[in-house]
Amino acid sequence: MSDSAAQNRWLKAVVEQLRAMEGVEYEALKDGRTALVISNNGDSKKVFMAGAAGDFRAQKSQFGQLRKALTELGIKEGMTFVAAKRSRKPMSPEMLAARVRQQKEFDAWQEVWRTIRQAEKALDVEFEISQMLDYY
Repeated sequence: MSDSAAQNRWLKAVVEQLRAMEGVEYEALKDGRTALVISNNGDSKKVFMAGAAGDFRAQKSQFGQLRKALTELGIKEGMTFVAAKRSRKPMSPEMLAARVRQQKEFDAWQEVWRTIRQAEKALDVEFEISQMLDYY
C-alpha cells in the first residue's frame, strides 16, 4: 500500500507532541527513522518511529510499541490526576507552582494518549476505505 498524507500527518503529530514533552529525547536517524527515548520515574524506553508512513500494519505496530512503552513506564491511559493530600499548613507559592506544573505534565501525557488513539482510529478508517476502493 502506498504512503498517505493522512498517515504522515498523524505520525508527525504524535512525534512532535512527544518531542515537546519533558523527559523525551529525540534523535533523527540517517535511515529516516526517529528514535525516541522516553524517561519517567528513573526508567526509560527507546522507541523507533518511521520517518514516513509505511503500510497500515507497520504503522499500527509502531503505535502499539509506543503504547506499550508508555504503559511500562507507568504513563497509563485514562487516569485522573490525584494531587498529594494537603496538609493543615498553608501551601507555599513554590509548592503551589510545583503542583500546577505536575498537573500540566500529567494532562500533557494524557493528551499524547488521546492523539495516539486518534491516529490509530484514522489508520483503521483509511485502511477500510482503501480496502473498499480496491474491491470496487
